[in-house]
Amino acid sequence: MTTLSDCLKRIESHFDQMGPELQRCARWAADNPRQVGLLSMRQQAELAGATPTSMARMARALGFDDYISFRKPFQDALASPVPDFRERVHSMQATGNAGNGLDPLLETVQLDNVRSACALNTAEDLNAAADAILHSRRVAFLGVRSCFAISYHFYYAYSLIAGNGILVHGLGGAFPDQVDSLDADDLLVCITQQPYGRPTIEAVQSCRERGVKVLALTDSPLSPAAAFANQILQFRADSPSYFHSMLGSLALVEGLLARLAARGGNTVLDRLATVESRLASSNAYWSNPPSRKKK
Repeated sequence: MTTLSDCLKRIESHFDQMGPELQRCARWAADNPRQVGLLSMRQQAELAGATPTSMARMARALGFDDYISFRKPFQDALASPVPDFRERVHSMQATGNAGNGLDPLLETVQLDNVRSACALNTAEDLNAAADAILHSRRVAFLGVRSCFAISYHFYYAYSLIAGNGILVHGLGGAFPDQVDSLDADDLLVCITQQPYGRPTIEAVQSCRERGVKVLALTDSPLSPAAAFANQILQFRADSPSYFHSMLGSLALVEGLLARLAARGGNTVLDRLATVESRLASSNAYWSNPPSRKKK
């Protein structure tokens, strides 16, 4: 089955072999994946400044039988049903896809997810995201359900090199209050992947309406968070198991943290000196007591 990611890779690999008219169509489709899934071919052609015939020719140039076949992965990616965990486990059990037989496939997919942090994002995009974080007055980190662990890791590691981070956690029912406190000088960094948590999407939409900048780390350009974000960075969350993988999002976060530290200058070094001194004075980490020599 062809996925949205496959379609975008085909556009990238075939782009230089296309004529100017087909390149215009392909570039528009890659830049507007939600519209490809939602609008008619005629509407898309009008927005792309091309003809419906050119859109169809572009699809065939990419190896699809027609524009309907090209459009289907975009439509499929728009759907975000609650995953049927039980059905996926039942399928694994029925096909014998368990135990040692699952290990090689799982390892391959996990490695692809980790590599996706660099494969799906350019160095310029990653640097732009790091600069947006470094130049914001406050940086709020948001993720719900499984993504909360990733947002907490991002917040905690970021707090070692900067003191302006906020973890949006919602304890005591204060979730909306934390988001509402952000303004145009602040940045909301959200991590979300299918199935997309409703509180995250509502928070992103609220921030965009109030002029708060949004950086979305997500698994698809068709993610509902992408529609309201100022910038998106992508990762893959594929898994042959019943639960989606978190390795892609973690790899992306750790890559951003490395960039933040490298681009933060003396401000980062001064912050680390303060944090390390505090950790040492409070005996934050276990260390083995010195061994006593026998007399």
